[in-house]
Amino acid sequence: MGENDYYDSLLEDPVEEVSTEEPEVVVEEPILPNQDSDTKPDEEPTTEPQQQEDDLLTSYLKGYGIEDPSKIQFENENGEIEEVDFRTLPKEEQLTMLNELSNSAYTDYERNVINYLRQNNTDLQGVIDYFSNKAIEDYLAKNPDSAPQKSYKIDDYSDDELYIADLATKYPDFSEDELNAKLDAAKVNEELFKKEVDSLRTYYKQEETRQEEAAKQEEQLQYENLQNTLLNTVKNFNEIVLDQDDPNSDSLEIEDSDREQMMSYLLDLDKDGVSQFEKDLNDPAALIELAWLRTQGRNTLTGITQYWKKELADTRKELTKVKKELERYTKKETNSEVKPTPKRDKANKVSDLWI
Repeated sequence: MGENDYYDSLLEDPVEEVSTEEPEVVVEEPILPNQDSDTKPDEEPTTEPQQQEDDLLTSYLKGYGIEDPSKIQFENENGEIEEVDFRTLPKEEQLTMLNELSNSAYTDYERNVINYLRQNNTDLQGVIDYFSNKAIEDYLAKNPDSAPQKSYKIDDYSDDELYIADLATKYPDFSEDELNAKLDAAKVNEELFKKEVDSLRTYYKQEETRQEEAAKQEEQLQYENLQNTLLNTVKNFNEIVLDQDDPNSDSLEIEDSDREQMMSYLLDLDKDGVSQFEKDLNDPAALIELAWLRTQGRNTLTGITQYWKKELADTRKELTKVKKELERYTKKETNSEVKPTPKRDKANKVSDLWI
């Protein structure tokens, strides 16, 4: 069976063998038109072959990552992507699609990987990040002592420095000698002093954590305010004037897809929490390009627009001139009439020529 014959078998109704009570009797020859068959005329046609066809086709397409044959991404004649039902396509297009699937260079394992990514709506990097983080979490859960300890700025202070710093906060009017005197008095009871310093260290760690969380919340709030401001602004960004020197200039319309791409450039964060805009701000080459577009982009667009407007005007002027010449020539030909030359008799003398 050839390759096209194989695909034809997927599209055509499969013939279901009708089993009888005596399986040893098998009809191998085709039934002639006048030959009686075991099927009664009054029997309702079964729908099982059609169901079998759907299951076979669906299973085949699923093997190539197409979960729903009624919602296949298909490129139409205009180059637009739309969802179509595989069964509604012409037979030639169905065969072409099946040929392309079967001729794929992907192995079964590679197709399974692609199907997994599609089903989980992720990409390869997302899978790598997920399992990497999960491995770290599982390891830390089994080995809690190996988890990295959070570092605090307050740990850079010795017990004496911490005690003096706390006293200076509580008693800002105390001199250095007075602060040292209180430190010496506190250290008379070393056990009580150590307990007091440990309590101070715990308090300042909690305060440091609280300040970090407050800073993160403030940063998040600023980011959300920026996001809302940009969203409101981009809604009013509808066009770019092609010639800023012409009040009646045409404009380049901004589409929704353009706005989405712009917002993605500004706000979408990568795995490190950095947007492409932030990356460009740290890239000298990209930063210079942004500066040029910001300072020279409009003037350049205006210059290009004015150049082509002049070229178009000159072309129209030349066409108008040619059109007028053609009209004048046509009118001249229409008004010109060829008058027939009167037939003269043979002149017998010179005076006859003047008649």
